[in-house]
Amino acid sequence: MICDRIILGVDNKEMNLTINIYYTGQNGSAKAFVNEMIAKGIVDQVRNEKGNKRYDYFFPINDPETVLLIDCWENQEALDLHHKSLMMKQIAELREKYHLKMRVEQYTTFSKENQDFETVIRNRTATRKFKNKEVEKEKLNKILEAGRLAPTAKNLQPQKIYVATSREALEKIDKVSPCRYGASTVLVVCSDKKIAWAKDDYSTYEMDACIVATHMMLEATNVGVDNIWIEMFDKQALKKEFGLEDSIEPICLLPIGYKDDEYTGNPLHHVRKELSETVIFV
Repeated sequence: MICDRIILGVDNKEMNLTINIYYTGQNGSAKAFVNEMIAKGIVDQVRNEKGNKRYDYFFPINDPETVLLIDCWENQEALDLHHKSLMMKQIAELREKYHLKMRVEQYTTFSKENQDFETVIRNRTATRKFKNKEVEKEKLNKILEAGRLAPTAKNLQPQKIYVATSREALEKIDKVSPCRYGASTVLVVCSDKKIAWAKDDYSTYEMDACIVATHMMLEATNVGVDNIWIEMFDKQALKKEFGLEDSIEPICLLPIGYKDDEYTGNPLHHVRKELSETVIFV
């Protein structure tokens, strides 16, 4: 088989299943493997299999000897049929030919609403092209409620969330940032320095707002609303456009909505460092 199967206990056949597979070799063997897969027509055959939604190879810049395969299927049944196909033998033979090591980073289930927490944090990704479709009021309220429940220093709750949905408000967003990406709603996450807890020369106003924004971003993913965190905007221009008080500091923009059907996302989204590289036990 092309990968070890890790079943997450989800039996909804309408969910997409995505596998990230890393092939690693020496002296360019991983790339040679991909080139032969393409030349033999195996890649096209897999893409034409019933239920296949994506079968693409990518080459991580920081590891020239590794190739990443993103393999996506409509449901478990389609993936099982793929595993039983004659192509699997061909793929295995080519892998052995090039002496490749194979690592499966994860086996992810994608659902749209009311996901378990691990699924939310794995599925959440940045969307940079949205449909012209409004976010339902019920979902928007859930997202805003998640921000209200977020922890802040001393529970002072200095956040101020400006919800831009009108044509006029969205035009103002476009004046201060090139990164709305067509979203029908933008949450302008701000913090009131007069309210935030402070000591000496430090204030928690920015930290508090970031926690609030993260809560809203994850809840958006949970209810099936795509999103992206934006820091690329002119803060002073935004304050002027919306007439914000001096103490109100813009922290980030959160465009939210539904991703365009043509948007494929960042292929390296799931590439993460190993825990050993970022976690130190002391």
